[in-house]
Amino acid sequence: MITSIVIMTLSLAMFVYWFRYSCVLILESDWNEEMARELAVQNHLSFGESDQALERAESTLALDNVRDLLNRDLRSIRDLMTGSQSLTEAGASLESRMLMVDFQLMKMWYALTRNTSRPKAQHALRCMSRIVAYMAGELGDHMAAARG
Repeated sequence: MITSIVIMTLSLAMFVYWFRYSCVLILESDWNEEMARELAVQNHLSFGESDQALERAESTLALDNVRDLLNRDLRSIRDLMTGSQSLTEAGASLESRMLMVDFQLMKMWYALTRNTSRPKAQHALRCMSRIVAYMAGELGDHMAAARG
């Protein structure tokens, strides 16, 4: 019985490690950061300023504001993706779905660490910001391909 619990726990830990590592690799891959910045300017998204906001954040309330802005940005990007079938495909890739799950995991990690460890909470918000930027870049690429 104990052996089964240990094996299941280790398997779950290895799966979580693999999942997070895969998401980090996706975010470090060659994606269109310029397109993400352009989409952010056109749609008044604030994920580009989140790193500066995190550096200035002195309180949990300031961190919560960054979290709320990232949630709003992601919601805006997802709304833009539902505009047409070709744009919906931008959010349907395996990478995008993995990153959406990772975004939710980072949101939960932020909730767990926001009162106990500011550096861990800031790291979670930085990860969330990179995910939003990746999604914006992918959407921008699909929009450019649809226009061109």
